[in-house]
Amino acid sequence: MKTAVHSEIAPLELIVTSPPGPEFDLMLPENLEAHRPGPDGHLVPSPDYLLFDDLVLLSAMQAEHKQLVDVVSAVTGHRGHFTWRQLLVETLGEPEVRREVIHRTLELEDRLYPHKAAERDAIHGALTELDAPRLAEALILGRHPNDGRPLFRWPAPNALFARDLMAVVGDAVVMTYAAEPARGREMLLSRMILRHHQAFRGVDKVDIGDDAHGRPKLSIEGGDVQVLDDKTVLVGVGIRTTMDAVETLAPKLFERGIETVLCYEMPRRRAAMHIDTLFTRIDESHCLIYPPLVEDPQRLGARVHRITAAEGRVDAGASLLPVLAYHGINLQPVYCGGNNPVMQAREQWSDGANAFALAPGVIVCYGRNRYTLRQLNRIGYEVVSPAQFVDNALYYVSQGRKIVVALHGHELVRGRGGPRCLTLPLRRRAHEA
Repeated sequence: MKTAVHSEIAPLELIVTSPPGPEFDLMLPENLEAHRPGPDGHLVPSPDYLLFDDLVLLSAMQAEHKQLVDVVSAVTGHRGHFTWRQLLVETLGEPEVRREVIHRTLELEDRLYPHKAAERDAIHGALTELDAPRLAEALILGRHPNDGRPLFRWPAPNALFARDLMAVVGDAVVMTYAAEPARGREMLLSRMILRHHQAFRGVDKVDIGDDAHGRPKLSIEGGDVQVLDDKTVLVGVGIRTTMDAVETLAPKLFERGIETVLCYEMPRRRAAMHIDTLFTRIDESHCLIYPPLVEDPQRLGARVHRITAAEGRVDAGASLLPVLAYHGINLQPVYCGGNNPVMQAREQWSDGANAFALAPGVIVCYGRNRYTLRQLNRIGYEVVSPAQFVDNALYYVSQGRKIVVALHGHELVRGRGGPRCLTLPLRRRAHEA
């Protein structure tokens, strides 16, 4: 398999999604609380927090996600679409790989939720008896697929957001490392897929974990990585990706032909967990953006840094778009939420700035963000339903029309993720942006 992403907007050819499954029906209200009272009564981080804002209705979430899969498959064809579960099952086909995966996942679980030796041995034995499909389900559900008994403390529902599981930059795949314990298992499993799945043999991998020994925790998630062109990569730094991780990644990208890594320090708040919740490119000359980042970035504490092999890291100011223009990427902003400050904040929260490009000017957004859709319509984007797009996909893409597919996402958005978060492109066709 060939991986290649040299632009955020080039025509899509190969993609991974992660459809939701029964793991969502195993979440409990305690998984929604980021903090809980400690022994002294003060709030402390909850080890049981699974990063969602609410319990979801699985049947509705699955119907919404299927619309997304139908949309991307209409562009790539079914051979151009993989599911993360499918890749995991195929990876676990080799007995030696199963043993390694079981060892590593139990090691991770024991760091988070220590077990007594007898308990650990019993869980290890139960996992070892499972074939590849049932082991994959056990690793995702956290329970035995036959009788439902707990094997891990919690399920791994955040694999839904496939974007964070890895990142393709140029012809290489960047392995990712979770900032939050709740995402550790799915990212570990994704690294196992990259290392052992036959489709990824021969694909170059970039692993910042090779340099992590003796250093502060390095975390990087795919939602913070955007490939602007074949020489420039934008990486967000905030609550999920650390500056140390970006500075470790940059030299590895320079070895692969990237000339500039732009590092964007973001507001440290949940609404801005990844850079693609604030900014996404949608065509050759436009981007969706949260308006305060254009109008008053200093108030939000935003900062741009330029990292090059020659100069290292230097301050480039507070405003992102002028820095992009300096590097030859001239983008006009389309305001998430329109010109209404209340709707800007509301629609940024529901991922109004998070768009996924199927091709230049052919994008997927959430239909619930009506003010954002109106702004897109004003600059020439035709708003269509998922069903309309699927029936006319080749026409829309080949004619160069500006199209926004308005995806139903009322359940999908409860985990704080938009269409870009739900999609992991492995290959885009060469395109001059």
